[in-house]
Amino acid sequence: MKKISFILATVLSILLLCPVDAHAQTRASQYILSNTAIISQGDGSGEVVVNFTVQAIRSLPKIGAIKIDIYRTSGDRAVTIWGNASNGLLSSKSATRYSYSYTYKGIPTVSYYAVVTVCAGPSINYDTRTVKTSVVQAPK
Repeated sequence: MKKISFILATVLSILLLCPVDAHAQTRASQYILSNTAIISQGDGSGEVVVNFTVQAIRSLPKIGAIKIDIYRTSGDRAVTIWGNASNGLLSSKSATRYSYSYTYKGIPTVSYYAVVTVCAGPSINYDTRTVKTSVVQAPK
């Protein structure tokens, strides 16, 4: 699974570097240039992995995910993980780009999706965006 997570992070990084038609994208954030989030099966029984990347306009002290909500496809929230530098959801230092993979131990064969709230900006007055992932079934 670590190879898959690395590959996913690499693909996300490449996608962030691809040129985008300026007319096709409206920038609604003062600090966030782009962001992505995907969910995939983990290695262990019931595990799902949420990968996210945030690209900022410049190096900023607050960058990462301030919250990840993981839901069952029934719509019931399974868990909310609040971001901080200790759990890896937020960068521990100023950065222009930040990527991370968070593994959640759920229930085998249950399908999950994630809603990731990413952020970038100064420590207090930062911007956020919310990204909803596709659905994945946790392995047996």
